[in-house]
Amino acid sequence: MLAKLKTFLLLGIEALPVEVDVSPGALPKTVLVGLPKAAVKESTHRVERAIVNLAPAELPKQASSFDLPISLGMLAGSGPLQSELFDRYASVGELALEGNTRPVKGALSMAIAAAKQEGLRGLVVSSESAAEAAVVENIEVIPVASLAQAIGFFTGTLEIEPTPSRLEELFETFSTYEEDFLDVRGQEMAKRAITIAAAEAHNLLTLWMV
Repeated sequence: MLAKLKTFLLLGIEALPVEVDVSPGALPKTVLVGLPKAAVKESTHRVERAIVNLAPAELPKQASSFDLPISLGMLAGSGPLQSELFDRYASVGELALEGNTRPVKGALSMAIAAAKQEGLRGLVVSSESAAEAAVVENIEVIPVASLAQAIGFFTGTLEIEPTPSRLEELFETFSTYEEDFLDVRGQEMAKRAITIAAAEAHNLLTLWMV
């Protein structure tokens, strides 16, 4: 393998580690000669995509959060990008056509999973997802607004300060409510129903019997 990067996928609410492996020969242009038919011509595209591997193979990979690690892997595999930080920092993020990063779902779950991985120091994420991921205190969350910034960070040409956790500030801000279930005595079934409806964003119809 010329390059191996670390990333995560979201399965339900749990984030699972995924490796992006790039083998030699993924990028050079290949032209088949000798009157190949359409199925033979298409083999070059199948082979190129097989050379870029997302492991483990048995896990479904549906999100666009692999854009950033795959792009970094392709650049590392073709030679322009070399970095010792690939072993210490995972990366997740969707890329727009102009190269800017977009937020991903499950940044918090991915940060939790990254914190549990031995030898992993931090997580490179979209700037818009950094605050969510930074709730996890024992890992560095590096915000990047573009592919160019991510390249600069991994090559050491751009210093990016980790996003601060602000966990205590968040607790202080969101732990005070105008209406609190602590003020309601009994009605455990009703309170549970309302909690579940709110958690899943369901509609709720309440009937009061007088």
